[in-house]
Amino acid sequence: MIIDGNQIANEIKNELRVRVSGRNLKLAIIKVGQNKATDIFVERKLRFGKDIGVETEVFALGEDVGENDLCQKISEINKGNVNGIILQLPLPKGVNIQPALDRISPEKDIDALSSTLSGRFIAGETTVLPPVVGAVKIILEKGGININDLKEKTVAIIGCGSLVGRPAALWFMNNGSTVSVLNSHTRDLKRLTTEADIIVSGAGKPGLIKPDMIKEGAIIIDAATAECDGRLVGDADPEVAKKAAVFTPVPGGVGPITVAMVFKNLVDLNSWENEHG
Repeated sequence: MIIDGNQIANEIKNELRVRVSGRNLKLAIIKVGQNKATDIFVERKLRFGKDIGVETEVFALGEDVGENDLCQKISEINKGNVNGIILQLPLPKGVNIQPALDRISPEKDIDALSSTLSGRFIAGETTVLPPVVGAVKIILEKGGININDLKEKTVAIIGCGSLVGRPAALWFMNNGSTVSVLNSHTRDLKRLTTEADIIVSGAGKPGLIKPDMIKEGAIIIDAATAECDGRLVGDADPEVAKKAAVFTPVPGGVGPITVAMVFKNLVDLNSWENEHG
């Protein structure tokens, strides 16, 4: 099965359009510097927000912005009339990410990356999942895998970044899976990936996963995005799809679903129940 992320995102979009109707939700996106992949994701979020009736504003900062200035800008936006805030990652090298993320109030942290919400996520005390994790959950469900099935699964996570690898690994471990987190220092990567029932990759290394690195019928969730020869590609060689039971292409796989989950989190965090206790 090749996952059609655009179709799934459209299904979520239709549900959210109904939930947003008659409300005045506003999302702020803070973007630092220039990055083609980042710009594409920001554009997708702007388009998705417009389609469901959420006002979305981008605050573009220069690549040379200092940590203090970034934190101050986030604090200003946080105090304003916005319902959700995204600090678009990655940030330029040298900028400490966590202090900036922690300037976002938990009720506005739709990426669930602040220390408060990530702590609740680690402890299993929140229904608001980091958007990529939410996308992974939906993809597994489309492939016939529910949460109870995860206790029997061996999972390989490639990359341990804050957007993909780290939250995905924690979520699988919280649900009883046997999890290996692999990185550029991992020896015998092929042996570990061929043993995995599920592979989630966010390394950003085009063509990293070859067909001989997975077992027949594995689930391959490629959450990476990199630019190669002027186009966006993932970590998995497209030929991997022939051996996989479930495969997410890049583009058109995890990305659109992740964008949809960003807006689902925005709506969930601003639900009637949350506003009225």
